[in-house]
Order: sequence, then structure tokens, then C-alpha cells
Amino acid sequence: MALADVLPQRAAEAMLLNGLVPGCWAEAAPGRPLPEQVSGSAPELVQALATLARAEGRPDEGDMTRIAMSWFDMEDWLQALIAVWGHGPFRAAVPTEVKAELRQYATAVADRSQRAAWVRDLAAVLDDETLLVLHPPARKGYLLTMSGVGDNFQLHILLADRLVGDSGQGMVPGERPDRSWVAAATDADPYLGPGNPAIRRFRLFDGHGAYVHPEGVPADIKPLDGTRVLVLHPPNGDYGMGVGRVFQDMIPALSLDRILGPEETERWLTRIAPAVENDFMASDGQGRP
Repeated sequence: MALADVLPQRAAEAMLLNGLVPGCWAEAAPGRPLPEQVSGSAPELVQALATLARAEGRPDEGDMTRIAMSWFDMEDWLQALIAVWGHGPFRAAVPTEVKAELRQYATAVADRSQRAAWVRDLAAVLDDETLLVLHPPARKGYLLTMSGVGDNFQLHILLADRLVGDSGQGMVPGERPDRSWVAAATDADPYLGPGNPAIRRFRLFDGHGAYVHPEGVPADIKPLDGTRVLVLHPPNGDYGMGVGRVFQDMIPALSLDRILGPEETERWLTRIAPAVENDFMASDGQGRP
């Protein structure tokens, strides 16, 4: 927990500076390829970027050296941050503005760093987040609380586990997910393999009618009147994944707090927009509404 006051800021700074390196190098050494990201190349990059330092003012030689060294040490900062981000109290201790910086700077360098892409998604993880789920055919609604869910396909699996059941007891009718899928999405080995992919039990749309992509993250679900709303639609085929969760060390929580009463459910159903079914498993099978 002591790292929460330092590590996220240092990782954010490393990505910010790393994003400056290509432009600085192009100015300092036009036409020359960037050095490899190995320690032996550090002197070449430091010396080149030092030529951009100002004798008085900023950037000074120390600034340019820090920018140069981010080309080589950013991955180490990111690896350390990823290692501890799965711990819920650590995430809770990181200020919201620092998480926003992490997402911003990670997005800028994610095209050349897989770890940056992971940090971008991890910094968007929601904790103690209210989720309202509606099943229009059965006129049912559910209130849940979500923490530590890494992506939307993992959310599909967990939702199916919590909600699919006996319709006579107010649950969503359908086929329950295999227990191995739920375990892979929770705390077991996340890798299911090609012989046992997790098959989603429904397609998800938000309260504004937009399709919720399984490859996205829960933070992408646009709130409706301050609440993240999901609307369940038939799966229209088998869409499967061989991985139950992307971040192995982050254990999720998804609790069903209560089943909404009929009047509350109907109020929500009148507020949601019609689904724009333009996904590739839309009702006509060709990705058209």
C-alpha cells in the first residue's frame, strides 16, 4: 500500500515522457532511426537529446535526460504497476485524477507497448459500481454491485452466472454458464483453451441503445441518468472466448443486491432507448438492425 502514493505517478510520468521521445529524437537526429530500447543504447539517446537542452530555463539537461531514460525504463514502471493493481485497496487509494492521467498517457503509447494498453484498461476498472440490468422480454430488472471486472466478456460470464436461473424465482430464463467458465472468470486459471471456450448467454446493450462490445471494458458503458444500465438481448449464436479474465491477479466481485419490483422495472424500461442492433450477430444475422 505504501506504493500507492508513488508508483502510479511515476508510471504516468514515464509514459508521458516516453511519448515525447520520438518527437525529440526527430528534432535532435533527423533521419536517423530511434535507438533500440536496450540499456546499451542509452548513452546515444541521452547525448542526442541533451543537445535540445537550454542553457537557461526549461527544458534543461536534466529534463532531457529524464525524457531519454523513459525510453528504457517505462516498461519496468508499468510492470510494477500491473503487479499491484489487482489489489482492490491499492486501486481505491489511487486518486481519480491520477487514474485519468494513467489512461491518457497510456493511450498515447499503447500502440507500441502492450503493458501500456493493459495499464490503460486497468486504470479504468470500476469498484463498488452500481449496475442495473434489464431483461425486457420477462419485464425483469436487477440491481448489482461490481468491482474488479477487467473486460466486458468477463462481465458477460459473471452476469450469466448471477442472473440465469429459474424464471419462477424471478431470474433470467436460459442456459447457465459452465462452472469452469465462471471459475476462469473469477479466481481459477483464466485460460480455458480452444476445446472449452466460454459462450456468452446474451448480447448486451446500454441504456442509450448502444451495443456493448465484449472486447471493451465496463467503464465504456455510458451511464443513463447516473447509473450504468445494461439491457439483455438474445445471443443469436455462439460467441466464445478462450480466456475467462484478462488480468489473472485481479479477483472480481459481482453481487446481486436485489430484484427490482414491477413498478420500478417498468419505470426503467420506459427510459431506455431502443437497441441499435448493428453488431455482427444482430437479428438478421448480417449485422443490420
